[in-house]
Amino acid sequence: MTSIALVGAESSGKVVVHLKGALEADDNLKAAMEDYSFVDWGVVTGDLTADDLSGVDMLVMIQADPAVEYSEAELAVLTAWFDEGSKLLWVASDSDYPDGQELRPPDANAALEAVGSKLRGEHGETQDPLVNFDAAYRVKGVSENCAPEYSFLVAGVSYAQFHGCGVIVGYLNGNYYGLEETDIDGVYVIMTSSESGVISDESAPAPEAHSPGQEGAFAMMVLEEMPNSNYVIATSDAPFSHYSPMYKPELQKPSRYNLTSGNPQQGDVLFGNILDLAVRNAMGATVSMLEGDVAGLTDDVAGLETDVAALEAEKTGLEGEVSTLTGEKASLEADLSAAKSSASTMQLAAVAALIIGVVVGYFVGPMLKKQ
Repeated sequence: MTSIALVGAESSGKVVVHLKGALEADDNLKAAMEDYSFVDWGVVTGDLTADDLSGVDMLVMIQADPAVEYSEAELAVLTAWFDEGSKLLWVASDSDYPDGQELRPPDANAALEAVGSKLRGEHGETQDPLVNFDAAYRVKGVSENCAPEYSFLVAGVSYAQFHGCGVIVGYLNGNYYGLEETDIDGVYVIMTSSESGVISDESAPAPEAHSPGQEGAFAMMVLEEMPNSNYVIATSDAPFSHYSPMYKPELQKPSRYNLTSGNPQQGDVLFGNILDLAVRNAMGATVSMLEGDVAGLTDDVAGLETDVAALEAEKTGLEGEVSTLTGEKASLEADLSAAKSSASTMQLAAVAALIIGVVVGYFVGPMLKKQ
């Protein structure tokens, strides 16, 4: 079974998590589906198809099995879905640690390239020897460097785990750029390592934008505004399915991440804020569509009002013609009545003359004979 769907009683937005190569949703994803039950969820573990993305507002792409690559057909489906507009695509990359993790950045980059993103996962690893969850490779991502335009995405978030994570960099005209040094139009850093972050090179090829040993606050979650009201979020680790995911890692290691451990983190809150952005973006698209419908109906009403005005003008003209014809009718009726009256008088005069003629003939004739 490659697909599972959970629908909330009052669903708002549709989200698909593509766990490429997994057998089923992990405990962390199941927890998210329960925590945000108002969302219409879908989980795909096999190849991604157009049917999987029908009506979907947000897609999270994670290689659960790093050896299973995204196919050309899947990337074509991804592109067609994204081109519909008002979508949020989250692509999870990884570090280049040689236990299979190093296989993930190229496939994550293929997905980012397919939608025209300027973000890439670098072939390297971010470590933080000072700000971490009890190990340098368990980086405690911080929100303090979040771009002000998207500070609402880190509301309630101070830290989130990025376990064995890579680096997110910019890509323009064939060149790679560290986002801690270079601003790229439409690209906004959300989560970084602390300033004590260090770049490590764990396997070939070498990092594209950084040097091993380089220190700084390196980007680990980045948002890009895309045309057609789309968003891309690229992360150097995954919210689900990876060895110790961002979303509630305490499910696997409660002693390490609970409140009393001194290592509480808010990866679940961070995910929820991004989910809210996706839902609001989808609602905005619906509102825009409805506004377009209203504008079209307004134009139709204006056209109908023009037609009504023309018909009313025609009605007024016809009423004038009817009034004229009514007057002419009355005049003709009067003429006819007068003609009838005149004809009756002439008929009476003719009858009278006939009678007089008969009478005169009756009396005058005999008199003439006597003479």
